[in-house]
Amino acid sequence: VRPNMSSTSARWQKLRRPALYLVIVACAFGAAQLLRQRVGIELSAESIQASVGKLGLWAPVGYVVLVMFRQLMILPSMILLASAGLLFGAPVGAALGGLGITLNAFTLFGTARLLGRDAILPRIHEKFPDFEKRTETAGPWAIALMTAHPLGVLTPFHMAGGVTGISVFRFFLAVGPAALFRATYFAFFGASLL
Repeated sequence: VRPNMSSTSARWQKLRRPALYLVIVACAFGAAQLLRQRVGIELSAESIQASVGKLGLWAPVGYVVLVMFRQLMILPSMILLASAGLLFGAPVGAALGGLGITLNAFTLFGTARLLGRDAILPRIHEKFPDFEKRTETAGPWAIALMTAHPLGVLTPFHMAGGVTGISVFRFFLAVGPAALFRATYFAFFGASLL
């Protein structure tokens, strides 16, 4: 009976940490959905403008926080970034959007590095032994390209950066300018709609 109990206990120990993270993410997602519903944000630039505009002097901070946690609120970055141009004008909207994307990227990078690197990296090394060496050189370029591209997918690439061995400084050099470029594109597009 003891060997069976110890294997069950060991299995539970392995699953406890991922289960805890899953519960935390589910709670954060639920809280974000409640907040989105309470504030009245819908999937439109007008709704985002109205919600952020109500914040008055705190509107820039509210906007950056909205961009930072857009995945939890299920808000597409394209609509948010174009809204910045409508709300704040192109230059300020671009700066705020770029800041929001960069902070979001570091949140995803840090989460993946803290929670996923030790669990995921050994599995990747089994199939691709030179994975870290390749990502050290090509990874920042791929992250920068996807971040800068107006239709690039951000979340998986920013999280993948956290799993790799890319340093925080190199990640910033890849994401910071690219995020500003992407935000500028959409902010000027949004401002031209006025």
